[in-house]
Amino acid sequence: MSRKALHSRLSSKVTEFGNYGLYLTAICLCSWSCVAQVPAGSLALGGNINERFQWATPEVLDQTHTTWLRGFVPASEFMSGRRSYETDPGLQALNRAAASGRKIVLSIKWDSTGKGGFGRMPEEGSPKEQEAFAFVDHLLDATKGRLSALVLVNELTIDTLPEDLMPDADGRLPVIAFLRRLAAHIDAVHRNAADGTQLPLYAGGMTRLDLPKTQQSLPTRLMIRWVNEDPKIAGADFHMHQPDMRSTETALQFMHRAIPKKPLMVTEMSLVFKWKQHLGDRIDNSEAGRAFVQQHSILPGTLVAEFLNNCFQRPVPEEEWQQFLASQQWFEPHYLADLIPMLQTNGARIATYALTWNPHPDQAAGRAVVSVGTVPWFLNQLLVPGMADVPGAIRLPENYGFFADYMEYQHQQR
Repeated sequence: MSRKALHSRLSSKVTEFGNYGLYLTAICLCSWSCVAQVPAGSLALGGNINERFQWATPEVLDQTHTTWLRGFVPASEFMSGRRSYETDPGLQALNRAAASGRKIVLSIKWDSTGKGGFGRMPEEGSPKEQEAFAFVDHLLDATKGRLSALVLVNELTIDTLPEDLMPDADGRLPVIAFLRRLAAHIDAVHRNAADGTQLPLYAGGMTRLDLPKTQQSLPTRLMIRWVNEDPKIAGADFHMHQPDMRSTETALQFMHRAIPKKPLMVTEMSLVFKWKQHLGDRIDNSEAGRAFVQQHSILPGTLVAEFLNNCFQRPVPEEEWQQFLASQQWFEPHYLADLIPMLQTNGARIATYALTWNPHPDQAAGRAVVSVGTVPWFLNQLLVPGMADVPGAIRLPENYGFFADYMEYQHQQR
């Protein structure tokens, strides 16, 4: 946008928002128009939807110009019969997205911890292992020819029971031994990807790789050795939910050194733990924050968590949402623009960023409650339905900074 056009756009806001509104609008518009320039390279940047493929509606994919789409499926949900390969809304949405030309990355979540019901990793040749292999066979039949990559494990240590992360009598980790057998099983069938070539298999699933204790742990070392040595494994996938950009770069550099000859894929990434550190901040603890509070008649001393909770209960106009984030010094709107060169430099070839919150918030069972102890995943999304509104609902509300930089890179990739 030219300076003249920007000045004209700002001037048109004077009467609508007054002096404080003009100040905050200037912050927002400069961020929209002065998107950090990121060179387009061999990195494919797409959207991550986690287990909610049904949220990747045609409207969401079109509005974000998303070509690569990633999500995961929990094994126990299908193995128990609670979800159907034929009628599952998530798998149907996945297939529709693929049919529209999108490239799909599907991760398998061996959900042994938390609410998951997969349990211990199966022993070699056991009935449970045959059931697990049959689950993967059915899953690949249900998405036949639709996938561009299959990731064999979602999060190595987070989803796995501690017993399966300890070496057995032969020095093998049960989880990695099982995944090796799974890779051999899939490879023997010669599944095809959407482009007609053999379906690429990725392993990994590590997170917080900036920490020496994670880098040096036995699961990390054995997983990296497997990825490097096994020709059936195309590359490594890992996650980067970090507290800052320095630790983000450390994690990327470690993986690039550890796996220098195969492509890397980052299917989840954010600064969510930085956002969490500031939920207890007053939103008026800076000049911009005080201006925002006064302009929108918000009670002085209101905490970030309180404002976000109010947004979940009663969504605010998109412009107010963006002005709020623009007024907060802790928020890094150009996270993606800063991250992309790091990804390109450190061997990442595919990366997927949080795509959207529920695009049909009116159909949600209940509103989330935000407190200072909440992990605010919703702040990461490119689209923020349910927290902000667009007049006339002509499109979904766009998150401050992230959306503009994502769209800029999508444009450069074309």
